[in-house]
Amino acid sequence: MNNTILSVRGAGKSYKSGPETLQILKEVNLELQAGQSIAVMGASGSGKSTLLNLIGGLDNADCGEIESCGFQVNQLKEKELTAYRSKAIGFVFQFHYLLKDFTAAENVMLPMLMRGIPRKQAKAQAEEALEQVGIAARSGHYPAQLSGGERQRAALARALINRPKLILADEPTGSLDEEHRSLVEDLIFSRIAESGTALLLVTHSGELAKKADRTMLLREGLLQNP
Repeated sequence: MNNTILSVRGAGKSYKSGPETLQILKEVNLELQAGQSIAVMGASGSGKSTLLNLIGGLDNADCGEIESCGFQVNQLKEKELTAYRSKAIGFVFQFHYLLKDFTAAENVMLPMLMRGIPRKQAKAQAEEALEQVGIAARSGHYPAQLSGGERQRAALARALINRPKLILADEPTGSLDEEHRSLVEDLIFSRIAESGTALLLVTHSGELAKKADRTMLLREGLLQNP
């Protein structure tokens, strides 16, 4: 049985900067199995976020192949990319990106509503997701009324609400203080373990990377063992 959730083969990405071409990623290869977590470390500007954007279908690779959750990502059209991102992928960013005029529960509901799930069902599942991350009592509060740790837990609940096969996390606790950072990190890995979801995270934090099953280093456009 093939449990491969993500396979990146020879992916490259460059950007034009005036007359120069900046090669950000060169021949990146990566495999991630169901239930596995990989942390990618590297200096600022090394291409960590670019890699996540390519896998998440937010940007296009110049070359290579990216197969994720059964989708050939670099061959998808925009409508297909939307379906891929809403059904198969969960994103967790350094900033929570909660909508300020929506309550915690309403923010968590959004991915389900976008899939056409009835509001009553979406609300019930959002309340359950918030309970799983320990902030059910805050479901009716707006982002401005939540602490940084609570906002990031709500963002995690939103990422998991559609039961994705793959979580892409970009410095998921980078904006938190030490107490909330440790709590949210433990929560991410416990939820991943319980759900069997694969996790690919990029981080500067060696402490966070140690919690993953495997750590890799992105340097000079190449992904390698540290």
